[in-house]
Amino acid sequence: MKNRFLFSLGGLGIALGALVAVNLVSRAAVTSARMDLTENQLFTLSDGSKSILSGLQEPVKLRFFRSRKEAEKYVGPYSRRVEEFLREFETAAAGKLAIELLDPEPYSETEERAIAAGLKAYAGSPLGPDEQLYFGLVGSNTVGDEKAIAFLSPARERFLEYDLAKLVYDLSSPKKTVVGVISSLPIEGQMDPMNMRREAPQPWAIVDQIREFYEMRPIQPTSLSVPEDIGVLFVVHPKSLSQEQLYAIDQFVLRGGKLLCFVDPLCDADMPPQDPQNPMAQFTAVRNSELPTLFDAWGIQSPKDRLATDRKFATPVTWQRRGTLEQVPFTAWPAIPREGVAEGEVSTSELQMLAFKYPGFLEVKEGATTTFTPLVQTSDESMELAAETVRFSPDPPKLLAEFFPSGKKLTLAARIGGRCKSAFPNGKPESTVDTTTTAEHLAESKGDIAVVVVADVDFLEDRSWVQIQNFVGQRIPFKIADNGDFVMNTLDFMRGSTDLVSLRARGVSSYPFQVVEDLKRVAEQSFRAEEQRLTDERQKTERELNDLLSKSGDNAEQVLMSAEVQSKIEDLRKTLVDTNRRLREVRFNLNKDVESLGTRLKVINIVLVPLVVIAVALFVAFYRQNRRKTA
Repeated sequence: MKNRFLFSLGGLGIALGALVAVNLVSRAAVTSARMDLTENQLFTLSDGSKSILSGLQEPVKLRFFRSRKEAEKYVGPYSRRVEEFLREFETAAAGKLAIELLDPEPYSETEERAIAAGLKAYAGSPLGPDEQLYFGLVGSNTVGDEKAIAFLSPARERFLEYDLAKLVYDLSSPKKTVVGVISSLPIEGQMDPMNMRREAPQPWAIVDQIREFYEMRPIQPTSLSVPEDIGVLFVVHPKSLSQEQLYAIDQFVLRGGKLLCFVDPLCDADMPPQDPQNPMAQFTAVRNSELPTLFDAWGIQSPKDRLATDRKFATPVTWQRRGTLEQVPFTAWPAIPREGVAEGEVSTSELQMLAFKYPGFLEVKEGATTTFTPLVQTSDESMELAAETVRFSPDPPKLLAEFFPSGKKLTLAARIGGRCKSAFPNGKPESTVDTTTTAEHLAESKGDIAVVVVADVDFLEDRSWVQIQNFVGQRIPFKIADNGDFVMNTLDFMRGSTDLVSLRARGVSSYPFQVVEDLKRVAEQSFRAEEQRLTDERQKTERELNDLLSKSGDNAEQVLMSAEVQSKIEDLRKTLVDTNRRLREVRFNLNKDVESLGTRLKVINIVLVPLVVIAVALFVAFYRQNRRKTA
């Protein structure tokens, strides 16, 4: 029995040894075998990324510049997730993607390469005074093109896969995307033939912004086809489009083209020229736009004569009433804050406020087979309003007084996806113009469509989101809202392949550890309190010195050289030095407490947990031995 007991202990030791050996061997040899057990599959590539990587025709190289010590200290979980994702990309690319990890230490050649590539080092809180963090990515292809992500911000962790896939896609398809523009408004600055002003109108600020990154090509409203090389169609205020033009847009979307469309039930920017023969023509002209034929096929609808108003998100305006000026919330001009934009969508990422003016709204049509994803919505303190109510003389105080919230959110912008059928089931409509074409009629989409619709054209006009100032003959825009960022995000999102458009935001890898967060919070409070106390002390010394100099009058220079003032200056210098020293001590103690906790946790995981397992195993062995004896 004794030998059997010793044998069982020996077997347990052999088993533990075998377990350690298996771990060591697997760590070294089985690096490609992975299992993602995270809740949101944080380390598993989406099908869209796999398709992009498997379709690479030319090799791409990604260089990950990371200050290893600082990254592990301050963004450890995110840093490891980035590296894991890059390895997954490398594996999925099957030899077409090479990953290089670089540590740009201060004053090293690697740091010079990082700076030359346009990367930026992060410095400041919470980093120490002598610390800096490089955390960026540089990609290159075989023809010498180079693109970079200057800093992989943890704030964009949800979009990590998208950002990496987009970088790879851009390097594999370096040609500039062509954006086709269809608009009934002079957004590109062209001369309006009905307007006899001498000076041609300037392009809208959004057009200048788009031209920096894309090739913009106007498509005349009379054109009956969309050129094959158009990547994204930018449709603004489509008024009175013919059936042939609608058919061209329909077929463009069905064959995989991307569409960003702006319609409006009341376009404030659409001001027809004055007609001396008919002064009222300017006010009675049609100022709405819609695409009902196409919207029906895409499973959405947008009432052409109804506005979306919002009491909670109303824009304050100055209004004169009874001879006095007062601030009044204008419910027909919603200013949508972060609360009203979609989470996890590339189009709305990092947006703080979007300004709308007399917007309409979008709804899902009954029986729709497409997907409808709201991007921007009002609050639940919304109300539908007839467009005619504000067409001639809007009265913000009256609108506010007569406001009755509906209790539901209205969608101002949405993304439509999924498969759909053609809006022209009988094929191409007959045309009075000879437009012989060999293009095959598509009765339904080849894959998921990619359409984004915004129910407000004034959203794009300069007055809604930007202030233009002239500086040395140049037009300098200063944004007051994030409307332009929304458009650029959406174009950037849609210009890629369908695989890139299919990517969605993911979860985050870092979950707050409550004990560590509490330690940091207490230390931060102590840090701030100490900082404030020392700052007050320094300001007091400075005031005493200034008072002394002010009393000296014309003898300031003589007083400055006196022993008393020199002593004050020396005290001030010592105070400043002592202030910095104490602040460093507080920050050091914060890091020391956190590192001490981390060390204790490592000891628990590495030592105590195995000891507990061994103790349980020994207890089971003793228990079985005693049962055999009693039996």
